[in-house]
Parts: sequence; C-alpha cells; structure tokens
Amino acid sequence: MEPAIEDTQPRHAHHSFLSVIPQLVICDGKQKQRQTFFDVSKDRYYTESIPEMCNKFIYACSHGWLVLVDLNFEDCFLWNPISLEKIQLPLLPESFNYHFCVLSSPPCDPTCHIMFFRVCSSSFLFCQPGDLEFTEQELECGDNSKLLHATVVGKTIYYLTTRTRIGGKNHLFIVEFTGSKVQFVELITLEPLWPDSLEITNQQAYLIDGCGELFMVRMMCFGDFCTKVREFRVFQMDFSEKKWVKLNSIGDRTIFLSWHWGICCSAAELGIKPNSIYYTRRNDRPLYVFDLENQSISRSLPCPIVSRGSTQDWIMM
Repeated sequence: MEPAIEDTQPRHAHHSFLSVIPQLVICDGKQKQRQTFFDVSKDRYYTESIPEMCNKFIYACSHGWLVLVDLNFEDCFLWNPISLEKIQLPLLPESFNYHFCVLSSPPCDPTCHIMFFRVCSSSFLFCQPGDLEFTEQELECGDNSKLLHATVVGKTIYYLTTRTRIGGKNHLFIVEFTGSKVQFVELITLEPLWPDSLEITNQQAYLIDGCGELFMVRMMCFGDFCTKVREFRVFQMDFSEKKWVKLNSIGDRTIFLSWHWGICCSAAELGIKPNSIYYTRRNDRPLYVFDLENQSISRSLPCPIVSRGSTQDWIMM
C-alpha cells in the first residue's frame, strides 16, 4: 500500500483543479486545524490550514458550496472555496444532533433551502439564506417510518424512508416548500431490499445524484461491529415502473462516498477510474476502491501524515 505523493505547490496553484476534480478532504490535528486535500486524479496531496475550515465539520458539498458547522454545533455557514464568499446561517438549536445536510440549489437562487437530516429519525431542520432561525419539523408517515437517506437531483430533494416495524414499507418522497412549512409528496411505496446472504449484518444506504439520475448505493457490511465491507450494490430509480433497478455497471461514472453522503461524476472527463466506488471508513486512514466489474476491493494510503481519528469527506468544486 504505497502512500500518495505530497504536492508542495502553493494553494492558489490548485484552484484550477478544485473547480472540476473530486478531492478527499482530511481534517485532523488539534481542533481540526489542518486540512489535507487528496487529488485522486493525480494521486497527490497537499496540506493547508484554512481559517474558514478550521474547527469545522463538513456537512455537505453542493453547487460549489460547503455547509460548515463548528465542533460545538453552534456556528453554521455556507462557504465557497473558490470565490471565498461566506453566507452566515442562523444559530443551530441547542438540541442539534443531525448527520448530514442538503442544499437544494445555489444560495443565489431565491428557492434555495438548506435542510439538515438525522439518519433513522423523522425530524429535520431547514432554513433559507437570510433567515433568522432554523425551523424544526417532523415527517408524518402512517407506518412510523424513519429517514434512510436524502439527496438532491437537479432542484428536487428526494427523501427515502425505511420501515421501523415488521411489514413496513419503504417510501420515496419529494420535498416541497410552502411558505414556512415543508410538505412531503409520496412518489412510490417500495418493498424493502433484503441482503441475499446471512453474512451481511448491516447495510448503509445512500441516495445520490447519478449525473441526473436518482441512484441508491447500498454498502453491504459484515463482521464484528459491521466494520468490514463485502460489496456495494447500485440501483437506479425507474420512475415509470416505480421500482429500483439493479445496475451491474455505471459505465464511465465514478461514485465517491463520504460517511453520510456521496457524489457521482464522469470519469472520462476527469481521468479517474470508471465504474468504481471510492470510499473511506471511519477512524481508518486508507482509501478503498470497489470495482463494480470484477467486484474487487483495492486500497491505498492517500496521506501518510494524518491520524486515524481524522474526518474524511469528498468534495467536488
């Protein structure tokens, strides 16, 4: 497992590829004061200490913007790492306990909404740029379903629930904003997707914008505490048939998975490995690549200088 090569160019030299290349951002050090950016297309990394990103969690990367939340879950803002523009968001509630966020459109769009979600919960937060406070709301679903995952395709927010009782269904909703309220319009009721092996002890699901298509990626785990990944399965939503269709190949596309969200892009345009899924594991330093064609997993070390307790997120600018 060879480590990547350190890039010693100054920060401004990287802005050209920040605009198009997926990068793994590794935040470590005391109070996450250091950010290491790994360029997967060049197999190189460089390290910075960017004030806006210090002491912050990355909750989303969308439309060229990062949603950043400080380690005390108080300060929250949008930040564009290319233009360096910053948009302050309202203070987060004291009870803040959310896992990821979606940005419905660029903040210059008057319909832009920011939504925070918690996996296996029915509550969420939302606001618009310029609002003075977040609004908290609950999803009301007849069978007490909870969030499995959510994403944005175009300007549409999709919200997938999972069953919480025997006989329960999965429900796919779209999110609509009416004044100060959020409405969930159910599109499809789905049978749960079960693993076909008793070795699989857990599945983690991601909804992803698959270059204009709605994808669901399932990470199949096994072993003690579900720490080992056996394989990935990718499904595309067929809206006409109202079902998930399993894909044996995603063509020249590549998927990048953070802990709670994922991005997809064209490999041909970026010079990266196609038909593959790049992912990391919590409290683990290697970068893993799952090849959808031969179902194999390879690994490498994107940066030898970071600690195991660092956070790792994919961003694409």
